[in-house]
Amino acid sequence: MIYDVLLQLPVFQGITKDQLTGILEKIPFHFQKYQPEEVIVSSGDPCDSVLFVLSGTVTHEMPTYDGRVIVKQDFEGPYTMPFYYLFGVSTNMPSRLVAKNVVGIMKLEKKHFLDILQSTTIPLVNVLNMLSTHAQKQHQVMDFMSQKAVLARLASWLLTYTDRVGKDIFITASEADWCKMLNTDPADFWRNVAILEGKHVIEQIDEGLKLIDRYALRGFVGNK
Repeated sequence: MIYDVLLQLPVFQGITKDQLTGILEKIPFHFQKYQPEEVIVSSGDPCDSVLFVLSGTVTHEMPTYDGRVIVKQDFEGPYTMPFYYLFGVSTNMPSRLVAKNVVGIMKLEKKHFLDILQSTTIPLVNVLNMLSTHAQKQHQVMDFMSQKAVLARLASWLLTYTDRVGKDIFITASEADWCKMLNTDPADFWRNVAILEGKHVIEQIDEGLKLIDRYALRGFVGNK
């Protein structure tokens, strides 16, 4: 049932089926299907809608460090794609969304999203919680370099730039860029990569690092 799927989405958690019915009757939602490898959103597209993954898996490709580092992670439905560029000075998507398999997307335009938040308290509180969590994570982005040990900085970086529910997480970056980000030299960088590999936390694949056990990274984030 579509209602059961929608009630699992963070924006709508806590509301009743009757309340959800009232929202669906008043607000126009758009439903779309995407085939495997079809691009859902391209980098630079205007962020003018909220996207909900109802079924299937979406690959989220986020460039960082002036586009030289790419973080790829998969999100399975039901899932609310980040909408942090819906507001603010920059309202263009920095990332790219690609269907990994057959994906069902529900799209809600910005105006109608605001209508829901203005008329229903629970979705408003949910969205404020999501925005607050994101703001706290952004603080971690600025804070990770204060870790004393390179291993702690590497673990902190991986935690900061990946998502708790992300799957099949892969980071592409050159040796030089890793060293610049972590303020270290190649020998020390690879020594710490080997430590995490030995603990089955990450794995080297081609020209990148695959995150195997994100939860275990917390054990490597040392005192500042």
